[in-house]
Amino acid sequence: MKNIKILMIMGLLGLVTVAGSGCSKANAETEGNSVANESISTESKSEKAESTPVGKKKTKRSDFKQEATLGTIGMIDLDENSAFPQAGFIETNDLVLGFDENKGEPASCFFQNVCVSQYDAENIWHVEYSEDLDKIPSEMKGLSSIWDSFLNDRRMYNMHGEQKYEVIVDNTEKVSYGGRDFIREEGHIDVTRKDPNYTYDPEWVKTKYIAYYFFSPKDAGASAVDNTAGFGMGMAVWGVRPVDMSNEEEAKTMEENYEKLKKSAESSMSGLTSFQEYWKLED
Repeated sequence: MKNIKILMIMGLLGLVTVAGSGCSKANAETEGNSVANESISTESKSEKAESTPVGKKKTKRSDFKQEATLGTIGMIDLDENSAFPQAGFIETNDLVLGFDENKGEPASCFFQNVCVSQYDAENIWHVEYSEDLDKIPSEMKGLSSIWDSFLNDRRMYNMHGEQKYEVIVDNTEKVSYGGRDFIREEGHIDVTRKDPNYTYDPEWVKTKYIAYYFFSPKDAGASAVDNTAGFGMGMAVWGVRPVDMSNEEEAKTMEENYEKLKKSAESSMSGLTSFQEYWKLED
């Protein structure tokens, strides 16, 4: 399987941000793959539509502590709920990492947002492009290097070549924020040994994630400049640090942090502010 990595460059195939962490227009290229087997399975799915109340409205742009764009749809604040991670989120070259203390400890969680245009989907990622919200989750699973990155950042966890991973969807539901429809997905990623007899690596490493999938239309922002935040098929993913499940204490902490992270993600999404509203706010 080809492995794909993000090239952090400006331009049509680059990562572009507007007023903070943007919805990246991710690029990709072929390289040697350290993951021999990647599969996607679904345990359960709910089609029930749900409307989520909008969070507290902000009165000025400086109220956003850690901005992140969802394509042309608008802006969210990753630090809307400061309870977790307590030290907040810090943007890096690859991921936005969350820390409890930010004193050299491993990151407790991560955030990533990506938008894929029709051109990039067909010519870079080689996945089917769709404006149908129901089809977007499966297509975004084809962005292998994005999912690889959740397991290959040494500030959280570094998966070895002798390991493989599987993305497992636990449940999905349709939700709405600020008049925009999303598919909210909860799932986990299992990292196991390719060879069960190779005992150098843990038998089972696990992380859990919450993803919000959406469609971001071109020119849906307040002006053409908002297109630089990315448009097309989109996803925003929050996840906790992968842990060795044989360590009961770490496994328990991971589960507890996941419940906290779900609340933080929900707070951020509930505070979604359209670009039309955002640019009208005071500085």
